[in-house]
Amino acid sequence: MCTDTQEYHFWQNGCANMQNLDWNDIQFCLAVVREGSVTAAARALDVNHTTVSRRISALEKQLDVRLFDRSTAGWLITPVGESILASAEAMAEEVNTIRRHVLADSQELRGTVKVTAVDLTIQRVLQPGLKEFCKKYPEISIELIASEDSFNLAVHEADIAFRVTNDPPPNVLGKKIADFAYGVYCSHEIYDELQKDDHNVAAIVWLGSNKSGPLWKEKGFPDMPVRYRVNSLNVALELVRHGHGIAQLPTGLGEMDPSLVRIPCDYVDPHAGFWVLSHIDLRTTARIRIFRDFMLEAIAPNIPLLEGKVSTEVKANIAALNRIPEAG
Repeated sequence: MCTDTQEYHFWQNGCANMQNLDWNDIQFCLAVVREGSVTAAARALDVNHTTVSRRISALEKQLDVRLFDRSTAGWLITPVGESILASAEAMAEEVNTIRRHVLADSQELRGTVKVTAVDLTIQRVLQPGLKEFCKKYPEISIELIASEDSFNLAVHEADIAFRVTNDPPPNVLGKKIADFAYGVYCSHEIYDELQKDDHNVAAIVWLGSNKSGPLWKEKGFPDMPVRYRVNSLNVALELVRHGHGIAQLPTGLGEMDPSLVRIPCDYVDPHAGFWVLSHIDLRTTARIRIFRDFMLEAIAPNIPLLEGKVSTEVKANIAALNRIPEAG
């Protein structure tokens, strides 16, 4: 564990080595903190995990201080590591800003970006950022493909894909934005009926689930009948909003809709990764890179909502910004 004496030693002596720091080494350090482990950081940076470990060790040697405590449980950032994290984050933002400014002078900042996502992702997650992007880059047009199909990025059926998956396809450039969390939701009217133990309340499940329903229904509401089977998240949401029954929904939808109530239950499906994907050949195409980076920044404030970790105040503010109408 790093002591106060070691931290003092860093600021007295380690700073002398700061002038020759390799920014890439700092990126490896930031990636471990952001992603939660060396393995996840390696995946995010598209390198081998041994490379991450080696580069951080080199940085620690250069600074003559330990930034992480290693153990079988994982890597824990030390007080010195925490003290430089804020500055490193600011450096990362400056690097991204400079890169965008350089790319903004490129003649490539015109043309079309083809984006695919499910309809509700476009409506609820991407829409605010899309509007601001088009204001800032009017020479770039956006082709929105609302679909749950897996488009082939290799043959450029789409340039950018936003997908919920725990198994992104190989040979693409991907970044996990968040871990989608789930909850079981209903309208206020249906919630009141549940409190009265009304047996007329029914479940809305995904088309293709077994006869007794998915696990959230089997474990939490085993005696509840299934009334609707759907193949569209948008349809499921609207059925719930209008009092047709209960359904498992992403918290990013349920928590921001004032017409819905989250039902306490013992089981919901595990988290699923929310990814932005593009073909690796497009990583140097200016308009694709700028769109990707812009949307990642636009989505970032909503990540707690997508992961089900948002406060009531923030939830109310986001719902107001999106002006979600009451069901009626």
